[in-house]
Amino acid sequence: MVGRKRTIERRKSKRYKAAEGAFAAISPHSDKLGQIVDISMGGLAFKYIDTSIENKENQTPSDETIFLSSMGFYVGDLPFKTISDTEVTDTPSFSSMKLREKHVQFTDLSFKQLFDLDYYLRNNVSESGE
Repeated sequence: MVGRKRTIERRKSKRYKAAEGAFAAISPHSDKLGQIVDISMGGLAFKYIDTSIENKENQTPSDETIFLSSMGFYVGDLPFKTISDTEVTDTPSFSSMKLREKHVQFTDLSFKQLFDLDYYLRNNVSESGE
């Protein structure tokens, strides 16, 4: 175990594996749209194809909102902050497109947003959680 750091679980909410067909999109007019990997009442992770140009000058400010969607369910305009946004390198790439995984933490949710998020979670996660 020399040289290995132990990771400490810092999440306050249990994280669940998202159901097939659950998607997240950054708003309002972002190209960051992708499948949700896992989700909780505190945040989520989703994978998306990076279609941005090499320079990151046109990034939108950090006070963005995120939208969640799946078959028959929708939650919109959830404020968040980005925890990490990294390139996924463990999957084979057949093109020049890069797959990225973005982890976000929800911030300042209203009672209605919390209620809508809870309803979304109840209907869009698989049984196994972390």
